[in-house]
Amino acid sequence: MLAALVCGLLAMAGISSQAQAGEDDDTLTWATATEIDTFDIYYQGLREVVIATLLNCDSLIYHDPFSGEYEPLLATSYQWKDDVTLDLELRQGVRFHDGTELDAEDVVETFRHVMKPDSGINVRLAIDWMKSVEALDPHTVRIVAKAPTPAALEFLSGNTPIYPSGHYDKAPTVTNAAGQSRRDWGAVRPVCTGPYVMTDFQAGVSATFTRNADYFPDSPKGRPAIGRIVYRTIADNEAQLAELLTGGVDWIWGVPPENAAQLADMGTVTVKTAPTTRMSFLSLDAAGRSGDTPLKDVRVRRAIFHAIDRDAIARLVGNSAEVLKSMCYPTQVGCTADVTQWPYDPAKAKALLAEAGYPNGLDIPFYAYRDRPYSEAVLAYLRAVGIHPDFRFIQNVALRPLIIDGKTQMAQLTWGSQGMQDASASVSLYFRGGVDDYARDPEIEGWLQAADTSMDPAKRKDLYAKALEKINDQAYTVPLFAYGRAYAFNPALDYPVTPDEIAHFYLAKWK
Repeated sequence: MLAALVCGLLAMAGISSQAQAGEDDDTLTWATATEIDTFDIYYQGLREVVIATLLNCDSLIYHDPFSGEYEPLLATSYQWKDDVTLDLELRQGVRFHDGTELDAEDVVETFRHVMKPDSGINVRLAIDWMKSVEALDPHTVRIVAKAPTPAALEFLSGNTPIYPSGHYDKAPTVTNAAGQSRRDWGAVRPVCTGPYVMTDFQAGVSATFTRNADYFPDSPKGRPAIGRIVYRTIADNEAQLAELLTGGVDWIWGVPPENAAQLADMGTVTVKTAPTTRMSFLSLDAAGRSGDTPLKDVRVRRAIFHAIDRDAIARLVGNSAEVLKSMCYPTQVGCTADVTQWPYDPAKAKALLAEAGYPNGLDIPFYAYRDRPYSEAVLAYLRAVGIHPDFRFIQNVALRPLIIDGKTQMAQLTWGSQGMQDASASVSLYFRGGVDDYARDPEIEGWLQAADTSMDPAKRKDLYAKALEKINDQAYTVPLFAYGRAYAFNPALDYPVTPDEIAHFYLAKWK
């Protein structure tokens, strides 16, 4: 079987004539199946964009992926003046990739743009806590929070890059089919201060990042060691493996468990697995946002929970994947897995459906956008108890507006918290009354509001525990699994695997 795999992949690779990557030309090439339309993280939350943002950009704070500690990055120091007022001193002498020097106005303009209610940013979580931002002097910024925000440093690290003043002035105006015009803010290529400069971008195809020779030497990210880092979209997983084996790419992830084991046995590729913060779960319209759906009945929601063998699906996903017990990742501050579980029990699922008035089962739309084999496994379990989903597998760019507009009865979604290690980045996103909240439970919203704004760690833990328990008890969602990842890469590459599902390529080097 291994020989057949290798021969097939090599034959496939022979069809494609891509330039060689690797140590010889000091180019690290990485590939996933994702087509990227913008590398501005404010307007695209894909994990590949998070990775590229850390290469290309800097935030005020750095979150060390190994120690978990927060360190100043574009800020040299920070101080809470009171529970809602945070002052940050900026590093002097730092230049953007266009040559302009960083100052406080750059921070103010960046945040004021994304803070606007109509800015259209992808995820508001890391921004909405801010009430105001002002420059106290050319190198001091004051951020005033709407309420005490214990996760402020987390929000200011990684996912909130700083752009130069006037950055979004370059945004083009686009007109839709209805003749309505808007500014396409995400179309502006990010100009940042990071260890790599984006020197080429072909939307949906590739991006090239070149080492920033002038990157400031005392950055906690360190000075970049590799000359160029190239991202390529390769839609087919087998094509990715073929390119890896023949030197067309140096790094891939998401290798299926069976292929990961075979590649490791070959000895010519380094293979490592690690857990990630990415959750897969079923969003259920308990609030009836999509209409008079059967999912408003808790018995139907619990039946769905009972219908799915989550252990079997986690084994299918493999590569260190784990059953997800609640709507947060265990390493996040405030998360707990000690909540009510509805174990796999098809007979109980059928009984609950009958009790709810559906003895012959029911039909329901089912949306998904990622990892179709895992969604099909879920569908098989649902069909086995009489639930007949109308399967609608579409791209996330098409699914997202449906979610926002309250039109999805049931959807298999994923969320990686953009790597943020705080429960507010997961459970609060889906249950605090925002566009992603399909429960609309006032009691849960209140607990989460209090948890997200309490500076008392013990109180936060208790409040999140209450919210997470009720979410599972009422089966507002069905937490399925936390992804594991298999990483396969060039053995000449010294690459640190971290459990945050972020490739820290700025730390990579050739052996």
